Amino acid sequence: MANHSFIQRKVTKTATLNLVSLMDIFTILVFFLLMNTGDSQELEKANFVKLPDSNAEGALHGELVINVGSDFIMIDNQKITEVASVDVRPGEVNKPLAEALQAFIEKSGEKTEVEKRLGRAVTIMGDHSVPYDLLKAVMTTCSAYDFRDISLAVNQVAATALSAGGR
Repeated sequence: MANHSFIQRKVTKTATLNLVSLMDIFTILVFFLLMNTGDSQELEKANFVKLPDSNAEGALHGELVINVGSDFIMIDNQKITEVASVDVRPGEVNKPLAEALQAFIEKSGEKTEVEKRLGRAVTIMGDHSVPYDLLKAVMTTCSAYDFRDISLAVNQVAATALSAGGR
């Protein structure tokens, strides 16, 4: 039996950088960032409403915006009712808000196919200090008049900032 000794050679490779692949990655990143900028939506913010913070994602929709402050409820800078006069019992419809919603329905005309399926769209901007029962009463009135596609407006913040802020 022959004893073969193998000589191990150390092969040293120098590290190389493939710039073509790196440029492809950066090109894709630049296009991604360009396509996703300017995608946010902003509502005209009422001075008396301070929105709560949230890390929820989603797009705003609907042309009707209801501002619920700590003192009164407004639609299109028109005072609808005092918050103190709103009945917050479950299932109760607020008459002044109902009249304003009915006027909006008459002004906006026939429902689209999407509205027939999902209901009319509304965005509620509720002050962060407004109790949930009040927001629920507003939502009950909206759903009674076929405004079932309801969005609650919030300040969008990163999830880490929200947990660090203690909210």
